[in-house]
Amino acid sequence: MHEPIGSPDFRPRSAGERALLLAAKGFALAGGGIFIALIGMSLLSIFGRKLANLPITGDVELMQVGTAVAACAFLPLCTILGENLRVDFFTETAPAWMRRLLDAVADLLLGALALLLVWRTGLQVIDIREAGEVTPLLGLPVWMPMLAMLPSLALTALCALTRGWRDLTSNERQTAGTAEVAR
Repeated sequence: MHEPIGSPDFRPRSAGERALLLAAKGFALAGGGIFIALIGMSLLSIFGRKLANLPITGDVELMQVGTAVAACAFLPLCTILGENLRVDFFTETAPAWMRRLLDAVADLLLGALALLLVWRTGLQVIDIREAGEVTPLLGLPVWMPMLAMLPSLALTALCALTRGWRDLTSNERQTAGTAEVAR
């Protein structure tokens, strides 16, 4: 309970892991940029509404779709760093090899779930595009932000599967900046 969760000092062991980490950081920066743009838009709308009675039309719609895309963009970095929410109350006294195995299983399940989300969201994008569904005020096609979330979900799946495989095939477990040798 005294150690930070995950391994923020994740050190890639291969070119593939380096590429995933770099891509995840890029996605997180893009998500942060979207959030900053949304904050600016919200401020302009609030000031416009209060000072000149000129709010930004559809600001709530833009906030909803932008937040969904931006939040999704943070998932790969959280996943590759192992910073997902974990309840380790029952496993904190378990041996390192058991914690590593449980982490690996959790990461592999997360990867499988993310792949399922990619598949089902992709099908949803196709259905919504064919139906021509749009937002009420702006007429923004609903499939566009959903399509923008697919790369983040796919990268999240790759990051989770990579972590799971790494934990299954490694003799060391990185936690809080130290290496614990599995016994």
